[in-house]
Order: sequence, then structure tokens, then C-alpha cells
Amino acid sequence: MISKIVVPTDFSAPAKQAMDYALALSKRLNAEIQILHINQVAMVDASMPAETYQMFIKEIEDQTTEQFAKLEQEVLKGSGLKYSMHSRYGFVAEEVCDFAQKHEVDLIVMGTTGASGAMGVLFGSNAASVVAKTTVPVIVIPKDTQFKDLTRIVYATDYNEPEFPAMMRLIYFAEQFDCPLDILHVKSDHDRYFNSENNFFKKNKGKISYSNIHFVELEKGDIIQSINGYVDENQVDMLVMAKHNRNFFDRLFHRSLSKQMAFHTHIPLLILVKN
Repeated sequence: MISKIVVPTDFSAPAKQAMDYALALSKRLNAEIQILHINQVAMVDASMPAETYQMFIKEIEDQTTEQFAKLEQEVLKGSGLKYSMHSRYGFVAEEVCDFAQKHEVDLIVMGTTGASGAMGVLFGSNAASVVAKTTVPVIVIPKDTQFKDLTRIVYATDYNEPEFPAMMRLIYFAEQFDCPLDILHVKSDHDRYFNSENNFFKKNKGKISYSNIHFVELEKGDIIQSINGYVDENQVDMLVMAKHNRNFFDRLFHRSLSKQMAFHTHIPLLILVKN
């Protein structure tokens, strides 16, 4: 169950788009939303007088208070949602992950920047650092994305057994939108070592009560291009991956970075974790 969502913000346009998405998602799931701003204090000269440093800090805090007030007035008060706003000092990824754990958050929603959310940009950003460190699921919202009810979700997998608990959480997500959930596998050389017809997901299919789930296998080829093609051809609204499946996750993302390819983050990308 998703009852608490945190949205990190730096009050930029991409952050606002992510917040709009998170607000709409919170309404759909009847979840509480928590807004988190991280103040990153620049390094200062050790000889700076304490009074000057305090004035510097006060200016930052005043700006944050002003932005929160504007956000509350323009967006939050009329949302009908239960919400709270928080401010911290430190590094974004560390503070976001620490906040999510201490406040028992179920989901992090954050934006990214760059042309169509190119993977090279995404994974050089705060979103990348949060994805790398988090123990809480993250939805990365690319530029110019607006919320809409999900009509098809795709979970890309190489059929690694530890993924099953994470997939069960994803099924809950799909149930909220009553939409098809495609478990997508692109065949590779690794498939020679097992019979895909008897893979872990299919062996455990009887444990899944959700009926609108489909197992899709694509012929061997470039994994990224195959997933991208499937996403486009089937008008997918959300792409999902499991972070704890390190071999598959790292192989796709590092490969994408090396080729400077856009890994279809023009749709929301949900990163699941094992527990």
C-alpha cells in the first residue's frame, strides 16, 4: 500500500512538473504528500565572520520559507490532500534517502532535466544519486511529463528470482489503475541455461491474483532498442525496473551511458527495490 509520498524539490520547473505528477498520483492513491527541500550550503572561507555566515544562512532560510508559502498558496491548499513541508541541509541524495527511511515513506517522486530525460543526463543528476542509494521505490519524472491514469505498465526483467517480491508490490500499483501489466523479457545468451517456459515468474504465476498480467518475450537483439520499441509500439505509460537485480540493471544503464542513448524516460520510470 502506498500511503505516503515524498517529493524532493528545488523549486525549478522540472521539480514543479514532478510535484504536479505526485499530487495527481497522491489523489489517485489517497496518499499523504510530503514536500522536501534540501539547502545546499556552498563552501565558505574559514575566515568569514560568524555574523556574516549567519546572515547567509538566514537569507537561504528566508528564501525557502518564501518558496514554501508560494507553493502552499498556489498548489497545496487547494489540492484536498494531507501534506507537510520540510527543509534540510546537506547533500540531496543522502538527505532524501534518510528522510524517506525516517518518515517511513512508501514512494519517492522526483524530476530530472535534459532533452527528453536522456539517460546520460538522468544518471549524472540528483535523481541518479537517489536511485543508487535508496531503499525506497522511486519514480523519475522526465521533462514535460503530465500525469494521466496508467493504461499499460511494462516491467523489464531478465527473470532473476529475487525480483518476485518487488513484482508483487508492482502488482498492487497496477491494481490501482486496473491496467495491463506486461512482464517483458528480451532473449539473450543467458537464456540457454534455463527453459524460459519454466522460469521463476511463470512457476509462481498461481500466486498472483491479478489477472491482467502478461508475459512477453522478444527475440534476441539489442536490449535497449527492443525495450524502447515495445514501449513505443504499445503506448506504454510507465516503465519499471528492479534495482536489486544488479547485473541486468547495471548492464542496461551503463550501456546506455556509454552510447549516450535516451532510455525512454519521456515516460515515468519506476525503480523498485527488493524489500
